[in-house]
Amino acid sequence: MTHKKLPPPVMRRRVGSLLRDYRERADLAPGAAAKRLGWDSTRQGRIERGIYRVPEGDMRKMLEAYGIHEDEDAVRELAAASNEAPGAGWWASYMGQISNALLDFITLESKAKRIQVQHPAIIPGLLQAPGYVREIFNSPLHPDNRERSGMLSAIRMARQEVLHRPGSPVQLHALISEAALLHRFPNAPGVMKEQLRKLADDAGQPNIIVQIVPVDVPAYAAANQAMTILNFRHPWPTTVSIDSSLGGSFLDDPAEVSDLSVVFEEIAKVALPADESRDRINTHLEGNF
Repeated sequence: MTHKKLPPPVMRRRVGSLLRDYRERADLAPGAAAKRLGWDSTRQGRIERGIYRVPEGDMRKMLEAYGIHEDEDAVRELAAASNEAPGAGWWASYMGQISNALLDFITLESKAKRIQVQHPAIIPGLLQAPGYVREIFNSPLHPDNRERSGMLSAIRMARQEVLHRPGSPVQLHALISEAALLHRFPNAPGVMKEQLRKLADDAGQPNIIVQIVPVDVPAYAAANQAMTILNFRHPWPTTVSIDSSLGGSFLDDPAEVSDLSVVFEEIAKVALPADESRDRINTHLEGNF
């Protein structure tokens, strides 16, 4: 039996990508950089692909070679990420059972300082109530069996710890289509009541902004692709996930990230303000149950 080789952990790949960007900004070819650093080009390439770990001393040496001096925060962040064990988070027990894309998303979501999420159809995962999650994964449209659906439901609920972690809860800004507030589950009539109550409560938390995109907004705002913009502390660049239930795909190109950030802000402009959004949620909660 052959075992599929796992890719390097996502944070180590991000380290390699950032180091490659630094090298290119310094106008150094891989071979020239390796020579300056005193090692061979093979090691240089494997570091930039996230295959090799980089000790803190070597990380400082690389940054200085690329013209980045006295940035101890960057040195510590990159060295820690490069040497972090793949199973360092709560998701360790799920490794090998979920897709690499979902594992990457969970890892990056856990590292984010600020998250902006826009969804044109459903309540975003970080704001979903237990019953809502259960019904989504147990629906006839979901291809997984009951055991796997239970695992995915547990993972989705566990992800919400980023909103409540002591000392540094993530700052969440969610744009949600009003159409998502109108959904019903015929076999579980109490689910949407639970979900709307949770959404209203979450919208009142100091680290959470919820804006409802009304049903009568221009079509471009209502029909836009679901996405999550993940913002991190220095030195990590922002990344965007084009979302799917399997984890989505990431966009790291600065121009693409900038364009999608503008899209998010434009949709936010036509959405209801946060206080009116909470009132709209409560109106649906009180008027339909």
